[in-house]
Amino acid sequence: MTNTSDPSEFLLAEYNALRGEILKRSEIQHQLISFALAALGALAAVGLKDTPSALLAYPILVLFLAIGWTYNDLQIAQIGLYIKHRIERHLAATGQGWQHAILSQRPSREIGSLAKVATRGMFWGTEILAVGLYLLMTLPGRPIRLDEPRAEDVLLIISIVATVVTMWVMRNRDSVVREIERDMERGGSAAPTKRTS
Repeated sequence: MTNTSDPSEFLLAEYNALRGEILKRSEIQHQLISFALAALGALAAVGLKDTPSALLAYPILVLFLAIGWTYNDLQIAQIGLYIKHRIERHLAATGQGWQHAILSQRPSREIGSLAKVATRGMFWGTEILAVGLYLLMTLPGRPIRLDEPRAEDVLLIISIVATVVTMWVMRNRDSVVREIERDMERGGSAAPTKRTS
């Protein structure tokens, strides 16, 4: 790799690498959703046939998948804002470039919001479904006893808590994204300084 004193070549290379990173993180998000749905199918098959408590493992698993999905979502937002404020600002005319376009158009923001609602619905809905199926299969035969909890009762409580925590983790993170953007805007206009040794 050769060194270049042309900052636009560096910015173009960085832009390409970061767009690739966004695509990779988006693929990871889709894989997490696919894994969650496949896990639901497998645990439901076991839970509905033989062992209802297998359904209670699902909300716990989904909690960690949702954390991974949310982490990647925030990283995608952060990369996009970096491209907007640190790369497009220097390479394109004011307001030009992909990130400027999608972040400034209301329909683009609505499309992004729908994707988040759909993902939240899949994670939260399937967690509630798993707990609901467990309750439908077990409650008619035996009540939950908090004074003498059985292992299944403890697992049920943990599953309900995991569902609530998943909802908390996947809540609207617009304030975090706005804070990232404010930081990018502050640092984006400053010219890089040369270090002297």
